[in-house]
Amino acid sequence: MAEAILYNVTADIIFKLGSSALQELGLLSGVNDELDKLKHSLSAIQAVVLDAEKQQSKRHAVKAWVSRLKDVLYEIDDLVDESSYETLRRQVLAKEQRNRKLVRILFSKFKSNWKIDHKIKDIRQRLQSINDDKNQFSFSEHVIEKRDDEEFRKRRETYSYILEEEVIGRNDDKEAVLDLLLNSNITEDIAIVSIVGMGGLGKTALLNLFIPITKDNKSKRVLVVFQG
Repeated sequence: MAEAILYNVTADIIFKLGSSALQELGLLSGVNDELDKLKHSLSAIQAVVLDAEKQQSKRHAVKAWVSRLKDVLYEIDDLVDESSYETLRRQVLAKEQRNRKLVRILFSKFKSNWKIDHKIKDIRQRLQSINDDKNQFSFSEHVIEKRDDEEFRKRRETYSYILEEEVIGRNDDKEAVLDLLLNSNITEDIAIVSIVGMGGLGKTALLNLFIPITKDNKSKRVLVVFQG
């Protein structure tokens, strides 16, 4: 059913907020409380979002509310991707930085987490406002049967092979990413190319097209897909 799209997007983001990258960020930055509040607000909104999507075609105020919600959901999704990227970047560069001064590494970590910390607080406050405003519409609560997280994780597992003829409409995307992966003008010791976006856009299918290419290439390039 079409009305379940935003519901599923919200469910995916709630699931992603429990990722190890966000948990690590919460411990390092002391924002666990903010993350818990964010998840609580999302859960409350998720309960009424099915009714909201049904009503938005008939009520302008509801349509505006749904639009605000979508904007914040996209920002949360970007935030999760940014946190995952930062965690991965530090893991990749850790070996290169072992011989550098510890104070420099710690300062960089503090500076980066401070920025993300403020983003989390800002987004959480805006989402809380959206959550409060929903009460004026008297939405009905509808909850789809909760998915099993382990089963969901298994469904999202990826495989390192794919038939290129099975991937349709991704030629331009493939060429663009391939250019980034093999571009000799990139001067960084380690270049990370990220593919981000909501679930179901075909990010993993696109990634699997590059497995044979990257195995044969010896340049230090990391291709990362952040699942939605």
